[in-house]
Amino acid sequence: MDGILAHGDQIPPPLTPIGVLTSWTFDPWVVLPVLLAAAVYVLGVRTLRASGTSWPVSRTLLWFVGLGVIIVATSSSVGVYDTAMFSMHSIQHMLLQMIAPAPLGMAAPVTLALRTLPPQPRRLLLAVVHSRPFRLLTHPLVAYGLFVVSPFVLIYSPLFEATLTNDFLHNLTHVHFVLVGTLLYWPLLGYDPLPNPLPFVFRLMLILGLGPAHIILGIPIMQMNTLLAADYFVEVGQAWGTDPLDDQQIGGGLLWVFGDIVVMFMFTGMFLQWNRSERREQRRIDRHLDRLHGPKTATVPPWWLTDDPQAARPMPNFREYAPTPAPADKRAAMEVTRQVPGEPAGEMESVDDDRDSGRSCHRL
Repeated sequence: MDGILAHGDQIPPPLTPIGVLTSWTFDPWVVLPVLLAAAVYVLGVRTLRASGTSWPVSRTLLWFVGLGVIIVATSSSVGVYDTAMFSMHSIQHMLLQMIAPAPLGMAAPVTLALRTLPPQPRRLLLAVVHSRPFRLLTHPLVAYGLFVVSPFVLIYSPLFEATLTNDFLHNLTHVHFVLVGTLLYWPLLGYDPLPNPLPFVFRLMLILGLGPAHIILGIPIMQMNTLLAADYFVEVGQAWGTDPLDDQQIGGGLLWVFGDIVVMFMFTGMFLQWNRSERREQRRIDRHLDRLHGPKTATVPPWWLTDDPQAARPMPNFREYAPTPAPADKRAAMEVTRQVPGEPAGEMESVDDDRDSGRSCHRL
């Protein structure tokens, strides 16, 4: 390795508490795309507002929060030491794959683009969104599989050590983490009209499945007695005079605990969206009922919603619900008559009369 990291720099000095705050690096291949994404989003918001359509400020803030997380993960001390310490690599993995995509998806960039793009680019974007490859990649089960399998493939294969020493592969891994997280988070937490909408119950099931995935990923690493990318991290440990196995075990614990904490926040965000969705559906039903039965002012509220629920209530008039007696001609119509043999044709007898006298209604 000759002391060269993926960033093209020498091994940094051992990390100190002060270095956590003061160590920064700015890679143009990371910073410039982030600044471009911020400028394009702001331009879209200004174009939309110039046309007289408002755009929620909260979505703009969410977009910048997501981009800020990417900058912290790649340019702060996390980015400086991500190839020298497995624990920092674990934190970077969590930030890029599990934290940054959530606010980026909730910022609804596809919706903003569809509202501001000219007709031809808008049709092109719609064609991409509804294309078969995009529908396949954004399918919740496919996105979930990529999200869960990607860390295992990276960490437990020779690709891990290659990303530590190759700058291009290292940056490509960052892009991969953000894209994989975005493919999963947009159907779960995003507002964009994706081609595979997912009911909230199934979203809950997918989020539940993320917890065991990070347990399976983190706990074995935390209990391993052998080094991942051993040749690489042994040289770093020799330069620092530290044990890289201890740092690797800390990184495994971070993957486990960090993943569970993020899943809890995802639960909170999903339930908030579920609640808002139910409230919107209730308002839609109320408007539909108002159109059918009149405005709300014409509806008499129940007594428990009045101003004074302790006030005395009049007893209901049960006579209003009493059955009405049948008219006299109805009894005559219900009488079943039969001519008795041997008697004149004009003399008929009634079933009711037979029941009253205890005789059978059928005479032999």
